[in-house]
Amino acid sequence: MSKLYLKFDQSRYDNQIKMISNIAKIYTDAANELLKLDVKGYKAENLINGDFITLFDEYHKSEHSKIKDPVFKKLSYEKYLDLRELDTTKLEELQSEHEKRKNFCFELYEVNDLFFTKAETNQTRNISFAKAMNSAPVKRRYTIDKVLSFKGNKAIINIPKKPFEVHALNRNQIDLMQDVSDFINTSRKLGLTYEKVKPHIAVYLSDLSIDLKTFSFDFNEILKSRL
Repeated sequence: MSKLYLKFDQSRYDNQIKMISNIAKIYTDAANELLKLDVKGYKAENLINGDFITLFDEYHKSEHSKIKDPVFKKLSYEKYLDLRELDTTKLEELQSEHEKRKNFCFELYEVNDLFFTKAETNQTRNISFAKAMNSAPVKRRYTIDKVLSFKGNKAIINIPKKPFEVHALNRNQIDLMQDVSDFINTSRKLGLTYEKVKPHIAVYLSDLSIDLKTFSFDFNEILKSRL
């Protein structure tokens, strides 16, 4: 582990996984819906390219053509579906969702993604963010077919974890965090109050307890300091 490593942003990683999981659900739901509509043999892994309605029609048009009873053989395909009570409304909704999401993609910086995304957005308005962008890693683009696959109906999501790691950009930032920690701890031992201590270090913190015993760093602020 790098000596500059600070933390792993689990919540952002989990949110990214959840977003892809919601897309994966389109295909598992489509597989289940096809089964309800008597279309057998399809799993989510077969449906990643969509065409749910086409698969339904191909199967049932084939079944319709096999009818031997002379009376029922005269039924139109549409009437056949009505008599079978095969409602494709849900399948059509899933097809629509597929069309909306099939070109979904996102970009991530190779490390410190949250910080560099913010720095990129604000670099023209903030000189510290502009300076930080000189240290920006490569930004990579991920398409849905690169991060989502299936084995049967089981979704396999492959999103790299490195972009969600937070690393200091230099040793000076590690020293800054130690300086802030030492200041808070010394202030507490000296009996200084929250009100007297906070103004001096608030910019570097996202949280500070009233008793000065616990605190959290604002890593976006730390990473644009002492560059």
